[in-house]
Amino acid sequence: MPLMKLACTVLERVPLTGMKIIEHLMKKFNQDLVFCRAPEDNTLTVGLHVRQVEKVDPLLAWVNSEFGFKPIVYLSFFGGKQGDGLTKAIENLLKKTDDCELATIDALAAAAHSLVIGLGIFHGKLQIEEAIDLIRLEEDLQVDKWGLVEGKWGLVEGGHDVDIVDLKVQISSATVFLGLSRRNSFSD
Repeated sequence: MPLMKLACTVLERVPLTGMKIIEHLMKKFNQDLVFCRAPEDNTLTVGLHVRQVEKVDPLLAWVNSEFGFKPIVYLSFFGGKQGDGLTKAIENLLKKTDDCELATIDALAAAAHSLVIGLGIFHGKLQIEEAIDLIRLEEDLQVDKWGLVEGKWGLVEGGHDVDIVDLKVQISSATVFLGLSRRNSFSD
Protein backbone atom coordinates (compact mmCIF):
# COMPACT_ATOMS: atom_id res chain seq x y z
CA MET A 1 0.00 0.00 0.00
CA PRO A 2 2.70 2.58 0.82
CA LEU A 3 4.43 1.86 -2.51
CA MET A 4 1.19 2.43 -4.41
CA LYS A 5 0.60 5.65 -2.47
CA LEU A 6 4.06 6.91 -3.47
CA ALA A 7 3.51 5.90 -7.11
CA CYS A 8 0.20 7.79 -7.22
CA THR A 9 1.83 10.79 -5.54
CA VAL A 10 4.55 10.81 -8.20
CA LEU A 11 2.08 10.56 -11.05
CA GLU A 12 -0.73 12.80 -9.80
CA ARG A 13 0.48 15.17 -7.08
CA VAL A 14 4.14 16.08 -7.58
CA PRO A 15 3.80 17.34 -11.18
CA LEU A 16 1.16 19.84 -10.00
CA THR A 17 2.46 20.75 -6.55
CA GLY A 18 6.22 20.15 -6.67
CA MET A 19 7.14 23.71 -5.73
CA LYS A 20 4.65 23.69 -2.84
CA ILE A 21 6.19 20.47 -1.56
CA ILE A 22 9.62 22.11 -1.64
CA GLU A 23 8.28 25.22 0.10
CA HIS A 24 6.69 23.03 2.80
CA LEU A 25 9.91 21.07 3.35
CA MET A 26 11.95 24.27 3.57
CA LYS A 27 9.45 25.89 5.93
CA LYS A 28 10.09 23.08 8.44
CA PHE A 29 13.83 22.78 7.77
CA ASN A 30 14.95 25.07 10.60
CA GLN A 31 13.07 22.93 13.16
CA ASP A 32 14.60 19.69 11.91
CA LEU A 33 14.87 16.95 14.54
CA VAL A 34 18.65 16.71 14.18
CA PHE A 35 19.21 20.41 14.92
CA CYS A 36 17.64 20.18 18.39
CA ARG A 37 20.13 19.21 21.09
CA ALA A 38 19.49 18.40 24.74
CA PRO A 39 21.52 20.47 27.22
CA GLU A 40 24.54 18.68 28.66
CA ASP A 41 24.48 20.57 31.97
CA ASN A 42 21.19 19.11 33.18
CA THR A 43 21.11 15.80 35.04
CA LEU A 44 17.85 14.84 33.34
CA THR A 45 19.22 15.35 29.82
CA VAL A 46 22.93 14.57 30.04
CA GLY A 47 22.41 10.98 28.85
CA LEU A 48 20.40 12.18 25.89
CA HIS A 49 23.02 14.80 25.05
CA VAL A 50 25.75 12.14 25.04
CA ARG A 51 23.71 9.88 22.77
CA GLN A 52 22.88 12.77 20.41
CA VAL A 53 26.56 13.66 20.11
CA GLU A 54 27.39 10.01 19.40
CA LYS A 55 24.60 9.33 16.88
CA VAL A 56 23.61 12.69 15.34
CA ASP A 57 26.97 14.46 15.05
CA PRO A 58 28.25 12.12 12.30
CA LEU A 59 25.16 13.00 10.23
CA LEU A 60 25.71 16.72 10.84
CA ALA A 61 29.38 16.31 9.81
CA TRP A 62 28.15 14.67 6.59
CA VAL A 63 25.81 17.62 5.95
CA ASN A 64 28.78 19.96 6.37
CA SER A 65 30.94 17.96 3.95
CA GLU A 66 28.13 17.35 1.43
CA PHE A 67 26.74 20.87 1.27
CA GLY A 68 29.72 22.93 2.42
CA PHE A 69 27.97 24.57 5.37
CA LYS A 70 28.03 23.58 9.03
CA PRO A 71 24.55 23.12 10.51
CA ILE A 72 23.68 25.14 13.60
CA VAL A 73 22.54 23.09 16.60
CA TYR A 74 20.07 24.60 19.06
CA LEU A 75 19.07 23.86 22.65
CA SER A 76 15.47 24.86 21.97
CA PHE A 77 12.52 22.79 20.78
CA PHE A 78 11.55 25.76 18.64
CA GLY A 79 14.80 25.58 16.70
CA GLY A 80 16.42 28.62 15.26
CA LYS A 81 17.57 29.66 11.85
CA GLN A 82 20.08 27.79 9.78
CA GLY A 83 22.54 29.82 7.77
CA ASP A 84 21.43 31.08 4.38
CA GLY A 85 24.14 29.04 2.64
CA LEU A 86 22.94 25.70 3.97
CA THR A 87 19.29 26.60 3.49
CA LYS A 88 19.87 27.61 -0.14
CA ALA A 89 21.99 24.50 -0.83
CA ILE A 90 19.22 22.21 0.47
CA GLU A 91 16.56 24.10 -1.47
CA ASN A 92 18.64 23.92 -4.67
CA LEU A 93 19.07 20.17 -4.22
CA LEU A 94 15.31 19.73 -3.84
CA LYS A 95 14.68 21.79 -6.97
CA LYS A 96 16.99 19.51 -8.97
CA THR A 97 15.18 16.31 -8.00
CA ASP A 98 12.83 14.49 -10.32
CA ASP A 99 9.24 13.72 -9.28
CA CYS A 100 10.08 10.28 -7.83
CA GLU A 101 12.95 11.66 -5.80
CA LEU A 102 10.96 14.59 -4.47
CA ALA A 103 8.02 12.38 -3.48
CA THR A 104 10.39 10.00 -1.71
CA ILE A 105 12.24 12.77 0.13
CA ASP A 106 8.90 14.26 1.18
CA ALA A 107 7.66 10.89 2.47
CA LEU A 108 10.92 10.23 4.32
CA ALA A 109 10.95 13.72 5.86
CA ALA A 110 7.33 13.36 6.97
CA ALA A 111 7.92 9.97 8.61
CA ALA A 112 11.23 11.04 10.17
CA HIS A 113 10.22 14.58 11.18
CA SER A 114 13.56 15.40 9.59
CA LEU A 115 14.49 16.53 6.11
CA VAL A 116 18.15 15.89 6.98
CA ILE A 117 17.48 12.22 7.81
CA GLY A 118 15.47 11.91 4.59
CA LEU A 119 18.36 13.41 2.61
CA GLY A 120 20.77 11.07 4.40
CA ILE A 121 18.80 8.10 3.08
CA PHE A 122 18.43 9.73 -0.35
CA HIS A 123 22.21 10.16 -0.64
CA GLY A 124 22.99 6.71 0.76
CA LYS A 125 24.58 8.08 3.94
CA LEU A 126 22.00 6.35 6.16
CA GLN A 127 20.59 2.86 5.96
CA ILE A 128 17.01 2.15 7.06
CA GLU A 129 17.88 0.91 10.57
CA GLU A 130 20.32 3.79 11.17
CA ALA A 131 17.62 6.27 10.21
CA ILE A 132 15.07 4.62 12.50
CA ASP A 133 17.57 4.67 15.38
CA LEU A 134 18.07 8.43 14.86
CA ILE A 135 14.35 9.12 14.60
CA ARG A 136 13.57 7.18 17.77
CA LEU A 137 16.67 8.25 19.72
CA GLU A 138 14.92 10.29 22.41
CA GLU A 139 11.95 7.98 22.83
CA ASP A 140 14.07 4.83 22.96
CA LEU A 141 16.30 6.41 25.58
CA GLN A 142 13.25 7.12 27.74
CA VAL A 143 11.97 3.57 27.30
CA ASP A 144 15.41 2.18 28.20
CA LYS A 145 15.72 4.49 31.19
CA TRP A 146 12.32 3.87 32.71
CA GLY A 147 11.61 0.29 31.62
CA LEU A 148 9.66 -1.47 34.34
CA VAL A 149 9.95 0.87 37.33
CA GLU A 150 7.54 0.55 40.24
CA GLY A 151 4.93 -1.15 38.08
CA LYS A 152 5.15 1.41 35.25
CA TRP A 153 6.09 0.26 31.80
CA GLY A 154 8.56 2.12 29.61
CA LEU A 155 7.51 0.40 26.38
CA VAL A 156 3.73 0.54 26.08
CA GLU A 157 2.39 -2.50 24.25
CA GLY A 158 -0.11 -1.48 21.62
CA GLY A 159 1.44 1.99 21.57
CA HIS A 160 5.19 2.22 21.19
CA ASP A 161 5.48 -1.12 19.43
CA VAL A 162 2.84 -0.15 16.88
CA ASP A 163 4.59 3.20 16.31
CA ILE A 164 7.89 1.40 15.71
CA VAL A 165 6.36 -0.96 13.16
CA ASP A 166 4.58 1.90 11.38
CA LEU A 167 7.82 3.90 11.23
CA LYS A 168 9.67 0.90 9.80
CA VAL A 169 6.99 0.47 7.13
CA GLN A 170 7.06 4.17 6.16
CA ILE A 171 10.86 4.48 6.03
CA SER A 172 11.42 1.09 4.38
CA SER A 173 8.76 1.54 1.72
CA ALA A 174 10.01 5.01 0.77
CA THR A 175 13.59 3.71 0.60
CA VAL A 176 12.58 0.74 -1.55
CA PHE A 177 10.51 3.03 -3.78
CA LEU A 178 13.55 5.28 -4.24
CA GLY A 179 15.68 2.30 -5.26
CA LEU A 180 13.05 1.03 -7.69
CA SER A 181 12.48 4.47 -9.20
CA ARG A 182 16.20 4.84 -9.90
CA ARG A 183 16.04 1.66 -11.97
CA ASN A 184 12.81 2.50 -13.77
CA SER A 185 11.32 5.71 -15.03
CA PHE A 186 7.66 6.48 -14.40
CA SER A 187 7.60 9.07 -17.17
CA ASP A 188 8.47 6.60 -19.97
